[in-house]
Amino acid sequence: MQQYRQRWMTYWAQRSTRERVLLWLMALVLGVGVLYGGIWEPATSSLERNRLAVSKLQAERRYIQSLAQEAEKLKRQPVQTALPAKELITVIQQLAQNQGLPQTGWQLTPEGSSGVQLQGVVNFNAWSKLTGLLAERHQIQVLSLQAEAQPQPGQVNIKAVLVHAGAI
Repeated sequence: MQQYRQRWMTYWAQRSTRERVLLWLMALVLGVGVLYGGIWEPATSSLERNRLAVSKLQAERRYIQSLAQEAEKLKRQPVQTALPAKELITVIQQLAQNQGLPQTGWQLTPEGSSGVQLQGVVNFNAWSKLTGLLAERHQIQVLSLQAEAQPQPGQVNIKAVLVHAGAI
């Protein structure tokens, strides 16, 4: 090690003042480049990645907390007994009649012991409103749905299975 140091001192002593200044400037520029490329840039990009990860994790935490709150609410609710298919048919028909959905063009048939199949051509807006009210007021949900557009504007051929929340 001492040998290399001695060689460097000899080399340095042989350089003119101008060469020494240039060597110092080159070393300074090289040092700054190494510091920037080797330390500063990786640290700032790592910091940015970590900030993004933190914000994603915070969003996930808020989502999980909302799910936990919803689960707590559901735990406090009494267990619902599923309505039989015959009662579901009555509820659906009454609500459809109250909402002005004509009962022509579609029919309700029992689907197992606690489900109802609705099949036929209906106005899509009226169908959407009916299913929203069924879910809101009676906890009746759409279990499956197939809809096919009809030539008349706003009309769809629907095949859907509806069940009470207690059956899910």
